[in-house]
Amino acid sequence: MSQNTKGMCFAVIGGTCWGLSGVMGKYLFDERQLTAVWLVTVRLLAAGILMLALAWGKRKNGIFDVWKRKDSAVRQIVFCIFGMAACQMSYFLAVQYSNPGTATVLQYLGPVLIMLFCLIRDRRLPKMLEIAVLVAVIAGVFLLATHGSPGNLAITEQALFWGLISAVTCAVYNIQPEKLLKEFGTLETVGWGMLIGGILAAPVTRVWEVPGVWDSMTFFMMAGVILIGTVIAFGCYLHGVALLGPVRGSLFGCVEPLAASVLSAAVLGQVFEMMDVAGMACIIIGVTALAVFDKK
Repeated sequence: MSQNTKGMCFAVIGGTCWGLSGVMGKYLFDERQLTAVWLVTVRLLAAGILMLALAWGKRKNGIFDVWKRKDSAVRQIVFCIFGMAACQMSYFLAVQYSNPGTATVLQYLGPVLIMLFCLIRDRRLPKMLEIAVLVAVIAGVFLLATHGSPGNLAITEQALFWGLISAVTCAVYNIQPEKLLKEFGTLETVGWGMLIGGILAAPVTRVWEVPGVWDSMTFFMMAGVILIGTVIAFGCYLHGVALLGPVRGSLFGCVEPLAASVLSAAVLGQVFEMMDVAGMACIIIGVTALAVFDKK
């Protein structure tokens, strides 16, 4: 399997797991009265411990190498705060104040920011394929979330604010940890990002004050958010970004709204309309075109 194919598979798996995570989170907010800030803090702490435990099994004390140099330690702290913690917190706050579809369409302004950053950094114009695929993917996300009418968003100021913040932080966690991922690996980078992010968030969110209604379904959904939506999702996705680069990795990760829509129908009873099908087609065609025709 080529590096491109591996990167595509990892990014798609990560995006799919994120879609499932958003649906699980919305269920916990609406049906079990959990809050986004509490859920994300617990998610960061638990998933960070799990990922660092996996990394310890492979590298032992090597997982602490990132903290032995000032430059890498600073990059890791920046990723912890402005990439990992900020991205998860802002996305789930947008979900809490609106719904997974609206939060996703706002967050996926991120690839546009990533492409603009990379074009400025590399001092080049975009290739036609990059433009076409980006337009197709963004159009698909737009159709899925709004059914073709911007007025359908009908979101609160809080949802709009946190959704736009999530787009910025989405760009940050795609671009900023590139050197960390290559030098120290996915498990270490993501694991420390989650654990330190969770530790810094805990006193602010007062994680010890447990909200909501707790039963077997609450525990099941929490486990899914932590294991599937965090450990597997971020691990696979950022490994895909390391193989593909931030622009192409973020495009493959855009399967998230497709997965969120399918899973919403299965779990939350959402009914598909023609605009849903059109949005799915745009995303599938765009991602497939990038995989088939872009050989670089």
